Formats: sequence, structure tokens, C-alpha cells
Amino acid sequence: MATKPTKPQQKALENFAEALVLIAEGARLDGKGKLDREALLKIAEGVARASSAFGLDEIVIRALEVRARAAGLPGSTVDLLTLMDVAIGPLEMLLLSADEFKALVETLEAELGDV
Repeated sequence: MATKPTKPQQKALENFAEALVLIAEGARLDGKGKLDREALLKIAEGVARASSAFGLDEIVIRALEVRARAAGLPGSTVDLLTLMDVAIGPLEMLLLSADEFKALVETLEAELGDV
């Protein structure tokens, strides 16, 4: 059984997740850079290596929660994004514009309503 993360480690998770969100946002704002999924994955893997308590998946999921809240959506939106059959992965979702991100959530919510 894994040890419960300490408060500083929890704060580190928040910082790592926010860093990924800010990097992706910076790339979107720049508009002419070449940050694609592979480049963001390399960055995210580097961030994950800096953590002794959290892996890549946990950091990316937390980053999606941060992104969802920033878009005015509940943090629980991440459950929808990760559990539904989506054409893009969680890391790629960080690269979507705010409108594309919200549209993806709306599409998934509509699909879920049809079930």
C-alpha cells in the first residue's frame, strides 16, 4: 500500500498540474509555436520525474481538473472526460482552446444524456 502524500507533496501536485496548464495556455496564446502532443508529453514526463509521490497520469488528471475549473466547469468534469470514449487523450485536451474544451464537454454530456 502506498503512503499518503504529505501536505507539501499535495502542494507540489497542484504546482505541477498548474505548470502543465500554464505551458499549454502559453502555447495557445502564442499561436505560432509548435507545442504538439509529443512535445507536451516530454514536458509532462519531465514534470512527473520531479515528483516522488505522483505519477504522470495523476498530474495530468489534476491539470485537467484545473483546466475545467478555469473554464467554469466543475472539477468532476474530469470523470466525464476520462471515462467516456474520447478521440483524444487527457494530455491533448490541455492543448484545446477554451471553446474547443467546452464543446468537447458539451458533446460528451449530450452523449451521456442519450444513454
